[in-house]
Amino acid sequence: MKIEIVVDPSRPLPLTSRVAPAPAVNGRTQPPRAAATRGRRQVRGRGGARKSERPAKTAADLDAEMEDYTAANAPAAAA
Repeated sequence: MKIEIVVDPSRPLPLTSRVAPAPAVNGRTQPPRAAATRGRRQVRGRGGARKSERPAKTAADLDAEMEDYTAANAPAAAA
């Protein structure tokens, strides 16, 4: 089977049409969630992030932890 593609070299396509992604055919790429799940629980995806129950640590707390860590893991001084 032989296929020939004929292109007019005097009228090349502009670079933007060759490099840019293809435009969307329609505005909606995904169906709405209600129609997609049909009343069932959504099973795909990674799920939402859970809210942390502990308070965020301050810089002073982190510094104190680092001091404790370095003091506990410091090598013994050679005598």
